[in-house]
Amino acid sequence: MVEYTAVNVATLAVGIGLLLNGYLLVRREREAIALFVLSAVVGSGLVFVALMPGAFEIVAAVLGLEWKARAILVMSNLTLFVVVIYLLNRIGRLYDQQSRLNEEVSLLKNAVEEEQGDD
Repeated sequence: MVEYTAVNVATLAVGIGLLLNGYLLVRREREAIALFVLSAVVGSGLVFVALMPGAFEIVAAVLGLEWKARAILVMSNLTLFVVVIYLLNRIGRLYDQQSRLNEEVSLLKNAVEEEQGDD
């Protein structure tokens, strides 16, 4: 029989929180599909690990690692890299969008000032 600890309960709570967060993001914004997928994958993974604590023993065996802890470390690092790359990409796109919006605001200000100057 599998023993569940406080870590499993915390992992389950965080996983369910991520799944709920992803659902709420999609419900509010249609453009947040990528963020929903990321939240769903990470949240589902956490729920799976919380309910099946022995799963990392199988992952360790598949990866050829001696200990379950190393498998957890490898998987968490890979997940972290994916999340960081996604966030950096998103930040870059937001900076580009902000730059374009600043240009448009400047052009609109100039147009308004020219209209007011002509009056």
